[in-house]
Amino acid sequence: MKTVKIEICRGTSCHLLGSWELVEAVESLPAGQREKIDMCTLDCLKSCRQGPNVRIDGIVFSGVTPEHLLAMLEEKLCQPVN
Repeated sequence: MKTVKIEICRGTSCHLLGSWELVEAVESLPAGQREKIDMCTLDCLKSCRQGPNVRIDGIVFSGVTPEHLLAMLEEKLCQPVN
């Protein structure tokens, strides 16, 4: 089973820019999708002015909205496992 690793910044800037909404969006996914996601939060991804920031499978994305995050996760989960 393919698992997507997602790290959501919870630093002050990202929090004020809505990173908590990103956590809620992931947590609201159906259980079947949620079990394929390894999510954690961290203190800083060093792009504070461009937050909220998320790292998905090692790649940092800035200015992420809940809708954008869910679209990226759906795309990642649909990719074939190599």
